[in-house]
Amino acid sequence: MSCASGAGSRSRRTGSRVSACAGALLVLLSGCGGGGTTTDTDSTGTGRKTTPAPSSSAAPTTPTEQREQLADLSATRMCSLIDPAELREPAFAVRDGQPEEVSFDPPVRGCRYRAEQEAEQDRSVLVAAQPDGFEGLGSEPIPELPVAASRTSYANDCTVYSDVAGATLQVVVSDGESGTERCEAARRITGRVLEKVAH
Repeated sequence: MSCASGAGSRSRRTGSRVSACAGALLVLLSGCGGGGTTTDTDSTGTGRKTTPAPSSSAAPTTPTEQREQLADLSATRMCSLIDPAELREPAFAVRDGQPEEVSFDPPVRGCRYRAEQEAEQDRSVLVAAQPDGFEGLGSEPIPELPVAASRTSYANDCTVYSDVAGATLQVVVSDGESGTERCEAARRITGRVLEKVAH
């Protein structure tokens, strides 16, 4: 569409042409704006899609380069991997974690969080480290986790084994009163710990 008017055009038609040109310009400009995914062209001339930065409301995770090496952590240091308050919702209210040498053959060290109530001392959460290669020790695989993992459920507890860098993360939820909830709690706690350890 041409927006120029001839020298012999009548004055009453000049105003209508200006309005038409302004309208066309607005349509073109509105087509240039947009949100969501955009396409850039890199130095090779190929297009690549870029997306907006994620919302700040997303759950924070520890940057990969800052994650702990589980194989190198002492039992005492493991008690800082997860706060007691973080265990209340997936499991139950617990006290501060206590370092524990779970076994020596194979060597298993960890941090045990016992139930907050004295009358519930059969309830606890254990976050521990086993030697590398034990992630398949459980009887059932867990595909929901970002690493190779399996679980085993007994009468009073459920254990989740996960493959991490140089070790096996072991999370045990012991609770004599609940059934399948133990394994769901162990899986969710494992997911939170995995955000803080290298894998």
